[in-house]
Amino acid sequence: MKDKDSTDWWHNYLEVNRQENELEASIEFFKQYLAHCYAVQPLSEKHRDIINKLEHSFDGKANQVLIKRFEENQIDLMEIDRMYEGIYENIRLRSWF
Repeated sequence: MKDKDSTDWWHNYLEVNRQENELEASIEFFKQYLAHCYAVQPLSEKHRDIINKLEHSFDGKANQVLIKRFEENQIDLMEIDRMYEGIYENIRLRSWF
C-alpha cells in the first residue's frame, strides 16, 4: 500500500510539473506575442488622421464607404483591446501562482 501511495505521489508530482512547464511556456509565448502585436492606441490615432485626410480628399460615396470601413476597424480594435486586457489579466493572475 505504501508503494502505491508513493507511486501515485510521484505520478501526480510529475504531472503537475509537466502542466506547470507547459503553462509557463504558454505564458511566455503570449507575453512575447502581446508585447509585439498590441498597438491599439497608435492605430486609433492613425485612423483619426486618415479619416480627416479622407474627408478632405474624397467626395461622395467613396468618402462615405472609406469612413465607414475605418469606423468598423475602430470597433474591431476596441474588441481586440478588450480581448487583450482579458488575456493579460489571465496571464498576470496565473503568473502569481
